[in-house]
Amino acid sequence: MASLTLHEWHRQLGATFATVNGCEVVASYGDPIAEHDALRRSATVFDLSFRGRLCVLGADRERFLNGQVTNDVKALRTGEGCYAALVTAKGKLDSDLYVYRLAEECLLDFEPGYAAAVAQRLDRYIIADDVRVADASPNCGLLSVQGPKAAEAVHRFAPDIALPEKPLAFTTATDSALGELYLMNQPRVGLPGFDLFVPTATLAVAAERLTAAAKALGGRAAGWQALEWARVEAGVPRFGADMDESISRPKPASKRARSVTAKAATLARK
Repeated sequence: MASLTLHEWHRQLGATFATVNGCEVVASYGDPIAEHDALRRSATVFDLSFRGRLCVLGADRERFLNGQVTNDVKALRTGEGCYAALVTAKGKLDSDLYVYRLAEECLLDFEPGYAAAVAQRLDRYIIADDVRVADASPNCGLLSVQGPKAAEAVHRFAPDIALPEKPLAFTTATDSALGELYLMNQPRVGLPGFDLFVPTATLAVAAERLTAAAKALGGRAAGWQALEWARVEAGVPRFGADMDESISRPKPASKRARSVTAKAATLARK
């Protein structure tokens, strides 16, 4: 199992842990109902460093990716991103992912447990291209703040960083204590939200600061359970749960899945 870099930090906050696709996640900090409520009314902080992160480098990176995924990567400008599916020659899904165009590379963000498969899938089609695929997860962690007060939490966390306005757009900043930061406008559960890519060496400091910013607004740190409830409620499909390699396009979370999740949340509140 791939453990979280901040495992001990989470444990000291009272976290319980679970496994998703062979990767360790924070299940909750003891009260997933309260975490879900905070997500709905304020801002919650998630450590999403378990997700897959790859960098695609080389002069042909945009052209190459454009031929591998379902969205128009070549149309992206630096500071923009898109959602896409990585597909087989027959149009079947290998993975879904977010593609961000950085100044000298493309950053891919996708579901946990698929990093090796996605890297191998991309490597298989690199023939005469100036392209290299590298695992970004050892170098950067991923924190996410979601909820109606997410923007305010980011401002408290880093007052000088510019908030990207469009979904999947991003800004960069250099913080004296944290290093180079990438802030993505990423509403993951139908609410305002931002992802923050942080150097691994300063991830604990960033998590502490971002959580403190959320708490000042009535929010808190939250885990996978609350995130999954909110995702299903919003009808956002997840690769490996609501769609997989057997289908040729994403489908919304099923009515039964939404019903089961809503019922579980109702029972937990009793």
